[in-house]
Amino acid sequence: MTARLLAFELTFCIAASLHGCSKNEPAVMCTEEFRSVTLLVPGDSLTTAYTVRLSNSDTIRYSQRWGLGGNHYIVLDDSYQPKLSGGVDNFRFIGTRAGQVVVSEDYVIKADQCHIEKISGKTEL
Repeated sequence: MTARLLAFELTFCIAASLHGCSKNEPAVMCTEEFRSVTLLVPGDSLTTAYTVRLSNSDTIRYSQRWGLGGNHYIVLDDSYQPKLSGGVDNFRFIGTRAGQVVVSEDYVIKADQCHIEKISGKTEL
């Protein structure tokens, strides 16, 4: 019986190995969706756009060619989740046109073991 239970636990852990598994941690099953926080900025396209994690000055830049269309910009997406996993932090999205800062918006974003989630911040200006 113990061997069967161990085999089941091992199989379950292997299936959930995206985030590891130990006897003290329950396995986590993540969805395959890819989440992002975006901002719609009206007017002319931004010359530069980036996000700064305020606690450590980490600067995050995304290629804006991901098919968002129009003037939608990525503030943060699931590619940053491993750096924020299990935490909450403050971020600032900065956008410029012709060298002038025209957008400076603050966000609070958290991440679990799978995805990021916006706690506060605008979706459009």
